[in-house]
Amino acid sequence: MSETFDPAWLALREPVDHRSRAAAAASLLATACRRHGWSRVVDLGSGTGSNLRYLAPRLPGPQHWTLVDRDADLLGRASAPEGVERLRCLTADLADSGLAAIADSDAHVVTGSALLDLVSRTWLERLVDRCRQAGCAAHFALTYDGSAQWHGAADDPRADDDPDDGPVRRAVNAHQRRDKGFGPALGPMAGLTAETAFRGAGYRVWSMRSPWRLGPRDARLARALVDGWEAAALELAEGGEAGRSPSGDDPTGPDPAAIRSWGGRRRATIDSGRFGLTVGHLDLLALPPPATR
Repeated sequence: MSETFDPAWLALREPVDHRSRAAAAASLLATACRRHGWSRVVDLGSGTGSNLRYLAPRLPGPQHWTLVDRDADLLGRASAPEGVERLRCLTADLADSGLAAIADSDAHVVTGSALLDLVSRTWLERLVDRCRQAGCAAHFALTYDGSAQWHGAADDPRADDDPDDGPVRRAVNAHQRRDKGFGPALGPMAGLTAETAFRGAGYRVWSMRSPWRLGPRDARLARALVDGWEAAALELAEGGEAGRSPSGDDPTGPDPAAIRSWGGRRRATIDSGRFGLTVGHLDLLALPPPATR
């Protein structure tokens, strides 16, 4: 896995991640853990442990967690919250040997956050197969679904469209499908692809919306998003790929000057203190057939 993440970015998004997650998915998982006595959790792409900090207090204890990430420095920032009896941090590349932790830990639950949109279809199929072989549950949160909608204010549902919102979003979504170290990434199709794959493996699957709903109190995060989206769109535009669909038809998209102008306008929107931005995500819960556990 070649994608790397700044601890400051992870810290900035964590409060929004936690308030956005589908509480019902964690509740259903907790019920299953109590019923079956599940306690061993493997967290893939765990970074500094945000998923651990959210999920562990909502699951019955005592719990044994294995955190897997290629970045040892990020893992070094994780610590066990209440209810976690044992915490193991494993430095491994998910694109290579990281999935071995599922079998090695005899996992009851495999989880991850903001991960599936980075991976390829082939890698996802490997993940589902490892989960099926282990007979374990899967819970993957905050998978980007490709949607972003600006509003006049956080409490105002009226659209506040910019003529370049759509073209920039399409360019960003095309960038999301680039190789992140796993092969061509699923990007916005990851949630649906994962749901279909787990159902095909005999799992009972729930897919729940978990959108980021940002307002003035989230201005730093919103500005970081605009900066990142602008950079991604520029990268594609300067490579002649902006706006191109997965099939390669529709090569049209904003030119670099239009992208930079859009970025300036959207930063001004944020600086006005009267904005809302909804970014779509999905949370997936997949429970194995009863006979497997």
